[in-house]
Amino acid sequence: MMSVAAMMVLLLPALLMATSAQKLTGLGLSVPGPSEQLPPEPTGAIERLSVSRQPAGYLISAEVRSTDVLASVGDTERKELLVSSLTDLQIQLAVFKGLDSKRERITLVPSADTPTEEVVRWMDAVRRGPEGELFPRVILETAVSAPIARPAELPSAEGDAP
Repeated sequence: MMSVAAMMVLLLPALLMATSAQKLTGLGLSVPGPSEQLPPEPTGAIERLSVSRQPAGYLISAEVRSTDVLASVGDTERKELLVSSLTDLQIQLAVFKGLDSKRERITLVPSADTPTEEVVRWMDAVRRGPEGELFPRVILETAVSAPIARPAELPSAEGDAP
């Protein structure tokens, strides 16, 4: 019969070899159901803020509420800025954060061929900048692409052969 100490001498090295000291981190994913919609964003100077991937860089699209006294919800001016790097993107997003400090949500629209690593790097860049937190609630949106062309119909096997 084996003693507890002898069993520990055998099992402890096996346990240490089977585990890893690497700390895994993750980002919480909250997906609304088919009949649910996203909760409304608190009203502020910016009604919609999105960033899409372009061949020349990142396109920031913002719908900024008009500063006119008689302006109502939906009375916005669309602003678009093209930046070439993630650092420039963070600088411009910090400007938008200064306009509406309560805003937490941003929409990212990666292209269909954007690798996952780049999307994650992009998400990290818009969540936190060099001066602090930017937009911690990131929404991924699919880019609208051209419809997929259907392959030409194949001849049927019933009598189309010569």
